[in-house]
Amino acid sequence: MKGDLTIKKIDYIFIGSLLLIGIGLLIGIKLIEDSKASETAFAKVFYKDELILTINLHDPSKYIVYDTEYQDEIIITYAASGYFYVPGTTTITVDNLDNNIDVPRVKLYVDRNNATIEVLYQESPRDICELQGPTNSSLKPLICLPNELVITVVIENMDSEFIPDGVLS
Repeated sequence: MKGDLTIKKIDYIFIGSLLLIGIGLLIGIKLIEDSKASETAFAKVFYKDELILTINLHDPSKYIVYDTEYQDEIIITYAASGYFYVPGTTTITVDNLDNNIDVPRVKLYVDRNNATIEVLYQESPRDICELQGPTNSSLKPLICLPNELVITVVIENMDSEFIPDGVLS
């Protein structure tokens, strides 16, 4: 019968081929990213769509605070220990477990051994920002929409000069 809607053997082969190609591409992209793991990784912190901070994930004492209206709200006193405090829209109280600061901020932690960054404290519905876990992948940004905060990871060559790119597209 012409126009029959049953799935034929060739359809299964086609779908299987597409699935294998997709998985192969995903594995290939991940392998390429992992091969760049020995290169310098930087975390770019955006608040309200504006680049406010760039942190070297291998050495958190190397960072750049950008000249924005939020620069006075960024606390970098504990950068050598890997702790950064940045503004957040819905974070209005201080973390009770944190003795470092007495103003409400989103608390970021950079683990130099694993070259990862994570959100340790913030306030948002269901604490979605903290549940994302640490990242060092450009494929897995930390997105904290309630606090209007986005953290992306950028991998750069070791021999290139540390000039962060703040251009948004």
